[in-house]
Amino acid sequence: MDRTRANPVEAGPRHGRGPAPGPFRPPAPESLPLPFWGALRRVSSSSGGSPNPYLARLRAFRKALLREPPHTLISLFCGGGGLDLGLGFAGFGTVVASDVAPAFVDTVVSNLPGARGCTMDALALTKEALCALAGTADVDLVAAGPPCQSFSILGQRGALADPRGKLALKYFDLVAEIRPKAFLFENVPGLLTVNRGEDWRRLAAYAQQKTGYHLHVTRLNAQDLGVPQIRERVIMVGLRENARFEFPRSPTGPGADAVISALTARGGGLPSSWALQAVDGLPNHSVREHGPRVRERYRWVEPGGRDRTDHTDRIDPDRPSGTVLVGSGGGGGRPHIHPHEPRVITVREAARLQSFPDWYAFRGTSTAQYRQVGNAVPPLLAYEVGRKIREAIERFG
Repeated sequence: MDRTRANPVEAGPRHGRGPAPGPFRPPAPESLPLPFWGALRRVSSSSGGSPNPYLARLRAFRKALLREPPHTLISLFCGGGGLDLGLGFAGFGTVVASDVAPAFVDTVVSNLPGARGCTMDALALTKEALCALAGTADVDLVAAGPPCQSFSILGQRGALADPRGKLALKYFDLVAEIRPKAFLFENVPGLLTVNRGEDWRRLAAYAQQKTGYHLHVTRLNAQDLGVPQIRERVIMVGLRENARFEFPRSPTGPGADAVISALTARGGGLPSSWALQAVDGLPNHSVREHGPRVRERYRWVEPGGRDRTDHTDRIDPDRPSGTVLVGSGGGGGRPHIHPHEPRVITVREAARLQSFPDWYAFRGTSTAQYRQVGNAVPPLLAYEVGRKIREAIERFG
C-alpha cells in the first residue's frame, strides 16, 4: 500500500488566561469608542479590495464547472456533500446522494445538478435500488465516509464492535456488488490506531477480500493542499484494474499557482484569516448571540488558546485553524471562537475554513448545518484526490 507522510499536528492549544496580567488583554468594549470594535469587524468581514489567493481560488470553483461531468458517482453517507462537491469539480457527477438525514440529502441535491437523493437506511441499501436511482448500472466511482464517531479520538472508540462501525463493512459489500471502476473510502486518522490498529487491519483485509480491487492508502492533511485548516483524513482508493495511481501532494487546478506561492513563502499552511474575510451577506452567516458571561470569557482567550469553561478553541488568524469540529453524543467539539470577536464562528465561516465555495448553501436547522460542515471532507482535498482517481481510471484498457 502507498503511504505519504502527513505534516505532524502540533500539540494541543494553550489555555486562555483570565484577567490577570498577560500578553493578550483586550479592554472591555464599553470602555472603547464604537468605531474601534467596528473596525475589528470590518477587518474580519471585508477583504479590503482584491481577494487573497485562497478566496480567489474558491471563487474560481464556480457551479458552472459541475455541468456535463464525464464520469458518474454514487455517494454513500454523503453528509453535507464536501466529498461530492470536490469529486464533482474533478469530473465525477453525483447521480445518487444517500444519507439517513433528510437535511443533508437536501443540501447535496439542491447544490449539485443531476443528483438524486436517497434517505434509506444504509444497511438496507442494495445494488438494485442504487442503480435504479442512478439510471445506470455502469458506475465509475462509489465514494463514502461512513460515520466516524466509533473510530474518532473524540468519540468512544468502539470501532467495528459499534453498530456504526458495521456500516463500513456494508459499504464494501455494496462496492463488491456494483463493481465501479474505482471506490473512495475516507475516515478519521484514529481509525489507524483504535484497538492498536487491529480494526484497521481487519477492515483493509475485508475490503481487499470482498472487492478484489487494487488498494492504495494514505493519510492526507488538508493544509498541505491549500486549505487553511489542519485536518487529517485517512484515504483508501480502490481500482478495479491495476492502473498507475499516486496521491496528490500539492494544490492543482484553478488558482493553484498563487496558493502554492503563498504556501512556499510562509513555509507552511495558509492563515485562517484569509478564509474569514468578506462574509457579510452570504448564505448561512447567522451570527450567534452569546450571553454577557460567555462574551466576557471569550474576550480573554488568546489567539490559539482555549476557553477553560467550554473548551472551545480560539482561532489564531495567522495560522491554519484547528480541525473544524461538530459536537457528538460522546462529547466532541464546538465551533471555534472567532479570532477578532467574542463569539463562535458562523456556519459560513466554518464552511470557508473547510473550502466550500460561497454559492454552496446548507439546508436544515442551524445545528444540522454545523454538523454538515463539521463532518465534511474539505472539497478541495476531495478535488485533488478525485483528479488522481480520474487520471487512473482513464488509463484503463
